[in-house]
Amino acid sequence: MSKERVEAFSDGIFAIILTLLVLELSVPYIADHSSLSQYAAAMAPLVSKVVSFALTFVLICIHWVGHHYFFRQIREATIGLVWLNNLFLLWICFMPFPTALLGDHPTDQFPVILYGVNQLLAALTFFALRSYARNHKLFVDPLSAKGMGPSHSIPAIALYGSAILLSFVNVYLSLLCFFLVPLLYFLPNLISSDNQ
Repeated sequence: MSKERVEAFSDGIFAIILTLLVLELSVPYIADHSSLSQYAAAMAPLVSKVVSFALTFVLICIHWVGHHYFFRQIREATIGLVWLNNLFLLWICFMPFPTALLGDHPTDQFPVILYGVNQLLAALTFFALRSYARNHKLFVDPLSAKGMGPSHSIPAIALYGSAILLSFVNVYLSLLCFFLVPLLYFLPNLISSDNQ
């Protein structure tokens, strides 16, 4: 199967899932000519939903950028790689559900665990996808294979795993772990751009 077809299929799924995320954000009833305080009171329950939506949106975009870069580095899509990619997309497709649950119950342990498990499985599957490509010599450039090594996945995997375990101690520490993942992704890029 051509890698272009697999990438196009994957891009379509990413686009659909990112769109589905926002459907959980329904506008509350607010009477005409309401005051600012009335608007604030009506919107307050949506804060956790908006935060959970924004977090997941960013995390999915990080997955998409990594996925896009990965497919640009490989020669072809073998059947094994296609099915590993499908498994990765399964976890991406599931993300709107734990996102909605976390938005409704941000301080409950079960939604935090479910969200963490979902993100962990996606990260582990993408790690397996890259390892498969490296072991089967699918990378066009051997240097690209080194650049797609474990060092790019382990910190995020560790944070998701820590978030799950920390939920048994304090869910706020778990939530902090989730928010550290985007920082882990963007901070090195910001530092390298400042040094140039």
